Amino acid sequence: MMPTLIALIVFALSGLGLTAWLRRNQAARPAPASTERSADELSKLRWRDFAKLVLQVMRARGYRVATEEGLPADGIPTDGSDIVLEREGVRTLLSCKYGSGAVVGAQALLGLAKSATLRGTGEVIVVTPGRFEEEAARIARQQNIELIDGQSLWPEVRPYVSGGTAPAEAVPSNATATRMIGLAWGGAAVIGGLAWMLAQGMQPVGGDAAPQIDAPAHAIAHTAATTPQPTPQPTPVSVVPTEPAALEARRREAANAITTLFGVDRALWSTQSTLLVYLSAEDVDPTTDLCPLLERYPELAASRVQLQPPAGSSKPVRFKQCRTY
Repeated sequence: MMPTLIALIVFALSGLGLTAWLRRNQAARPAPASTERSADELSKLRWRDFAKLVLQVMRARGYRVATEEGLPADGIPTDGSDIVLEREGVRTLLSCKYGSGAVVGAQALLGLAKSATLRGTGEVIVVTPGRFEEEAARIARQQNIELIDGQSLWPEVRPYVSGGTAPAEAVPSNATATRMIGLAWGGAAVIGGLAWMLAQGMQPVGGDAAPQIDAPAHAIAHTAATTPQPTPQPTPVSVVPTEPAALEARRREAANAITTLFGVDRALWSTQSTLLVYLSAEDVDPTTDLCPLLERYPELAASRVQLQPPAGSSKPVRFKQCRTY
């Protein structure tokens, strides 16, 4: 009886001690750098949400949206066009180059200087959740265009992202906590078994203490019974609105986001199930970035996409479908 009691005491003390030690070590580990991972989240936002965050950053820099005829109250054009800002009497053209994993090339910057002149602005700012090619950065330096990529934007936009502030102390996930507890009490079971064998060997021969060879197995079973199991998390469900006005707003929002992609002149819905995309060049194929934007809306994911080549092009019209019914 005495070896079993000793083994249970050692098991309990070892389990508690190992659990506390593992948790303390986990808490002492520096939190992994989350800047790059968080910046990548910007490309997953819808176009209007991304534009709203950029405008908040610009307002924090002292800019305000210049008043223009037909501009919505929130200052974000419904057609995905550039935005005119004003600060201390100086007007600036803000261009959001948005897309899925966007890589902005030099062609996207070539017409900005002329557009800025036509709209009466003296400076140009180009923002993207992705990154800029080296040639684009070279042209921007020549034309005095300020470039802000996802990595540079994230520190400024982070205060406005819901839940974006990192906790001061790293909190382990449910799976990590369960694994730590399992390791601690599994090790405690081994230590308890060794303590039982040591105490059993120290018993006098012929003593009244009968060996309890099932003590380690009982301790392991107790460990398995007390180890909490991870709770299954519910799978998120995408809710599709049923109101016609809400559905139409989602269709218009998807078309506006696709209009901002490189190689796309404009995009509009020719029918309820056909998205007409006018291309700005013959050799571009925006479907790689286009499909992820459509698939964010379950009711639009299977829509037919008509790729219309530029005027005067000899290439035929192409049809794509990102997802089948």
